Amino acid sequence: MKTTSKLITLLMIITMTCSCGNPKKKAETITSDTDSTEVDWKYGWPIVASPTLDMNALKKHQAQYPERWKATFEYLKSTELSKLTPGEYEIIGRDIYAIVSEYAPKEETECNFEAHRKYIDLQYLINGKEKMGVTTLDKVVPVCEYDEKKDIVFFKPDAPAIYEVATPVFFYVFFPKDAHRPSIKEEDGMIVKKIVIKIKI
Repeated sequence: MKTTSKLITLLMIITMTCSCGNPKKKAETITSDTDSTEVDWKYGWPIVASPTLDMNALKKHQAQYPERWKATFEYLKSTELSKLTPGEYEIIGRDIYAIVSEYAPKEETECNFEAHRKYIDLQYLINGKEKMGVTTLDKVVPVCEYDEKKDIVFFKPDAPAIYEVATPVFFYVFFPKDAHRPSIKEEDGMIVKKIVIKIKI
């Protein structure tokens, strides 16, 4: 009888231990699901962000304007990008709009750094490849005055920067603090098709 009683007590302890452990695991899963993971912040768009992306800046802006980022990624996810013709496409009026262009990337000596003050650039190569650089504003020297109408200022090309070969595998996001240098030729005869989504600050 004592043996049976001990056995029942032991089974009850094991059962209680297991049942106490399960809610903890469930809670951890729920917590991780609410984190800003790639799937969450890109709203299911499968393209990978370049390692140059400043995630802190992106999360801060997304927290302020979630509807703009949702509309951006929903547009990229639901649009057959390869069928877009060159031109401008409004997504949310002038708060978010897309510019599609086709061009031959230029020689490195012809490409300056550039930056914007009113808009964030999301750049994605639909076809082709080009070299792209990014650095910070404190490292570049302007070659002209800021053009408010075009929202652009250019800088000398000789600043230290991180360079990558942009392809349809990655997308890039450049904030006003990011001086970027796109459209550099990587391969002779290459024609690039690119979408740039302008997201208002």
